Amino acid sequence: MKIKITLLTTLMLLFSACSTMQVHKTSIQNSALMQKKDAVAVAPFYNYTQTPLAGYSAAAMATVLLKNHGFKAETIAQQPKTDAILENVQQTRQAWIEKAKNAGYPYLLSGEVTEWHYKTGIDAQPVVGLVVQLTDTHSGKVLYSSSGSKDALPHGSIASAAQTLLDKMLP
Repeated sequence: MKIKITLLTTLMLLFSACSTMQVHKTSIQNSALMQKKDAVAVAPFYNYTQTPLAGYSAAAMATVLLKNHGFKAETIAQQPKTDAILENVQQTRQAWIEKAKNAGYPYLLSGEVTEWHYKTGIDAQPVVGLVVQLTDTHSGKVLYSSSGSKDALPHGSIASAAQTLLDKMLP
């Protein structure tokens, strides 16, 4: 009996050690946002990975998860820019803020995909790294930001790892 308990405990520790998640958040600058659950425009996330359309996938997931959190969320673009140049990120972000403001959204969620792949090797664990920012479209001020990373069990998928991570990262 002691052997079974020891073996079970060891297996549980082993499996729990295979999946890690780290999330770092700022506090929300405008607490009224959390109470009103205003409309949020979601821009395609910048994709800094080798995986095509990872930024679009992350933004689509963020839209659904924001709705699940009680916000009125909509994506504001059909196709992401896959050729984003690092020097133009701030200029493009300003254009997204203006577009959201002109469409009547008080807030814009934008983000960056820093990792979106499977580790190489026998286990091929999914790995996701994301950054999100919630911006007030009227002032241009960032009200909330969060960064996180997650690697999951080898039998998991990138989509499930990304959804779990985004669910913890979003306001």
